[in-house]
Amino acid sequence: MHRSKSNIVALVAALAVATPAFAQTASDHLACYRVKDTARKGKATLTLSNAAVTLSCSVQLRAQLGCLETQTSNVVPTPPGAGPSTGSAGDFLCYKLTCPKPFPAAVQMTDQLSGSRVVRFKAGQFLCAPATRGGAATVVTTTSTTLGACSFNNDDRRCEGSCGNGGHCSAVTSGGSCECRTTSCGDASSPECRGFCDSGESCTFTILAGCHCINIP
Repeated sequence: MHRSKSNIVALVAALAVATPAFAQTASDHLACYRVKDTARKGKATLTLSNAAVTLSCSVQLRAQLGCLETQTSNVVPTPPGAGPSTGSAGDFLCYKLTCPKPFPAAVQMTDQLSGSRVVRFKAGQFLCAPATRGGAATVVTTTSTTLGACSFNNDDRRCEGSCGNGGHCSAVTSGGSCECRTTSCGDASSPECRGFCDSGESCTFTILAGCHCINIP
């Protein structure tokens, strides 16, 4: 994969680590990791043109994946190979992408991992932009001894953070916000149900079950 001279380079159906059958001197593959992006949340619209298809799409402006140029070796079992050999891939940040139909048509594609086969494009997933990687950043984390740093992650739909005094970071009944709680949901008072659940659940009151944990929608 070549680095594009454009600011936005690729619409991909899925991103993974592609592994050749032998070691490469160039970092011509990408290893993609989920990332926690400190960029301000937002959305943009744009037009993508690729594979004879032009699409009007929307993209979230907080990166979901970070992809680093990667060398690979010692693949077992040996894959079929026959894919292209290119220069260094470069580093990318990838953003959640939403596109309507039509998607690109099915085509014959070949890589070093699985050889030649037909690939069908089903839906836009990520838009990847070339990124400049600097030195390692120092991440400062703080833990409160009282209420703690407890907040709602809109991307993952769950509560994240640390609570002091044995508290648990848990969603309020309506979702969209979180607070530190020290009482389990099953022991909480009804109908307030201010108890803690797992990070992806909220403590909710129903007439039949009382206070119980349900998945955050």
